[in-house]
Amino acid sequence: MNPYKGMSYGPALDYMAEQFGDREALVFEDRRMSFTEVRAEIDRASARLGRLGLVRGDKVAIWMPNRPEFIWYWLGAAQIGIVPVVLNTRLALDEAAYQIDQSESVAAIVPGDGAFHDFVGDLIRLCPELCDGPLGVNGGERLPKLRHVVALDPVKGDAAGIERWTDSVAPELAVPPLVTDPDAPGMIAYSSGTTALPKGAMLNHAGFRKAWDHGERFEQTADDRLYLSVPLFGILANINGVLTCWSRGSCVVLERRFDAGRAIEIIERERCTMAYLFPIMIEQVLGHPDYRPDRIRSLRTGIVVGTDTEVMRRVAEDLDMPGYFTSYGMTETSSAVTRCYSTDAPEVRQTTHGKPLPDIEVSIRDIDTGAELAAGEEGEICVRGYSIMIGYYNKPEETAAVFTDDGFFRTGDLGYMTPTGYMVFLRRIKDGYKHKGFNVSTPEVEKAIADHPDVAEAAVVGLPDRLAGEIGVAFIIPREGRRVDASALRSFLKPRLASYKLPAHVFEVEDFPLTAGTSKVRKFKLRDMAIEALKERAEKVPVRDGTAN
Repeated sequence: MNPYKGMSYGPALDYMAEQFGDREALVFEDRRMSFTEVRAEIDRASARLGRLGLVRGDKVAIWMPNRPEFIWYWLGAAQIGIVPVVLNTRLALDEAAYQIDQSESVAAIVPGDGAFHDFVGDLIRLCPELCDGPLGVNGGERLPKLRHVVALDPVKGDAAGIERWTDSVAPELAVPPLVTDPDAPGMIAYSSGTTALPKGAMLNHAGFRKAWDHGERFEQTADDRLYLSVPLFGILANINGVLTCWSRGSCVVLERRFDAGRAIEIIERERCTMAYLFPIMIEQVLGHPDYRPDRIRSLRTGIVVGTDTEVMRRVAEDLDMPGYFTSYGMTETSSAVTRCYSTDAPEVRQTTHGKPLPDIEVSIRDIDTGAELAAGEEGEICVRGYSIMIGYYNKPEETAAVFTDDGFFRTGDLGYMTPTGYMVFLRRIKDGYKHKGFNVSTPEVEKAIADHPDVAEAAVVGLPDRLAGEIGVAFIIPREGRRVDASALRSFLKPRLASYKLPAHVFEVEDFPLTAGTSKVRKFKLRDMAIEALKERAEKVPVRDGTAN
């Protein structure tokens, strides 16, 4: 039975500390902390936020890379009813301004000097008023709700409005009353935004309840140790990572960022049994000169983000991690909705995304009529349950548009259920396009392009076309030291794809615009890039275009 059912963050953290006390909860560089110590740090963060004058219902933007303080202020805010707004550390200035303003954040907590990015400098650029003193109740001209900017490290310069919390030991302060309602807002996380401007999904306090159910699928125990380098601002790392581990007394070995050589070293030294991996991480680890199978033999299980069967094979055989598993979820569903069991047959884990978690309903609906479909029939994946978002913050119309009359959240994803109750995710519904009356699945085209020996990654989008209705545009990242000729690629694809599926244009790029945490390709950004490039058709275009037909 799930012990966290009905608990909000505060009581869940109390239960966690009582159950696991002196066990190691967190390793970060040279710091090692027990569950008791972690609980104390979270309370200390709550107290400091209270002393700042923040009250229940206020929003605080947390804009920092992986470090323990992210966790302290995320959970420290949530447990006393201050809503943490977790921001992608790679946001451009205007994107950060939009999310801070749209969420009505009254405070922002950032690192100081020494971070990979000048977060304080960005906030000063957004609010030059910080140079003169605290923002106060009127905020800045561009961010009128923002009253406080807190730096957790020393900051160069004399911006008088930056509040510096650089002492290693905060004074003992009273912790404000804890929230006890599990349905109260517990976080705002901006959705992936693969097809539109990100929206702030309001998630409730049921994170620990969901996290406990995650662990049941891969036979998690208190002896497990998770190597975690994916960004904490993403659901994959915070709820799916930190809370999943802590709900059952497992340790999180946290890294600032992924580095293949260091990953090998850390996994070996810390005897990590779990890892959350993207395909590029797997490739870099296996290709690193320091890699030897015996160095990471402690790994037994973990999440592999993707469905490529070759990637799954390499994880099981080359990484010797046979207990890997796949799952399906998104920001709006507070992470996983379905998950395979680590004991499922490899072909099940390679071809499906698992069964629904306890108390979560999955319904496959006809895209046009909303009628529920039978097993094997493709339709929109719709989800209902305790962990579905409350709604998009300050966006009532957008919220209403994604919920059915009977309370199911419409994911915008295409999939089907197998006769045995496993769900299969196929693609984003809007990822396809129609060329001369024929439907084209962009994942199918992407897979075919990625099979080319000179291509590392591929992404395809559809663009409006006067004659054909829509045409396909492919973006490719070539393998290191390689170039891809568009005509040669077309010849490669001809025997693999129907003629109407061949992309009309091919652009070679260094990387793709990705979403926070989940690292999904932001297709709407690629569409904008393609439109601009095709409009200019000049040598100054920052991507190399090859017209394939």
